[in-house]
Amino acid sequence: MQNKLDKALDLLERPAYVQVLLCVASGKDYATSIARFLKKKQPTVTEQLQELKNAGLIRELERGKYKRFKVNWDLLLKVFYDTVNQLLDLRKNFIIDVDVEWAEKLRKAKLERVVPPELVKSFLTEYFSFSVDFGGKAKGFDEIIFSFFSAINHLDRRYWKLLVSKFEIDEESLAALADMMEFEIYGPEMSALTMLLESGGGGEKSG
Repeated sequence: MQNKLDKALDLLERPAYVQVLLCVASGKDYATSIARFLKKKQPTVTEQLQELKNAGLIRELERGKYKRFKVNWDLLLKVFYDTVNQLLDLRKNFIIDVDVEWAEKLRKAKLERVVPPELVKSFLTEYFSFSVDFGGKAKGFDEIIFSFFSAINHLDRRYWKLLVSKFEIDEESLAALADMMEFEIYGPEMSALTMLLESGGGGEKSG
């Protein structure tokens, strides 16, 4: 079981496999349609689907004319929540005093209540087609998780209220979690820049 989970985590770090996985989530659930949509060779997609299946991330539906697949949401959601929990544990000693109370509350709360599974599933299903239309760099699953919370953190007030209401989320807990997760994107870089500027270093030009 652990070997299977390790394989799943390995594939989820590889954007090409995440693209295929999210293609399945969006309803393009067989090799030909995925290859056409992603502009890939079908043998490549077929191989990637088989690896995703072997890792337990997708399951094969009943055979018909084509092999069709569906996402194993139980495993994908486990990876999502494990990633968030691991980060909370990793950063607990670096949280400033004003956030300690919220960090403790988040650690004790079931993350499924702060970020409901239906929100995660709905987001991932919608996200893929938009990300393809927008173009740009394909992302690994952990990058998508951090960007997801950053997007939540930057919703305007109307959409924030709609999100909280639609999925019946505790507003303060979600806001605290989104802040912490977004900080992972820019926190180390901001700290490095701050230290650079405070030290007065980096002023010499090369060449």
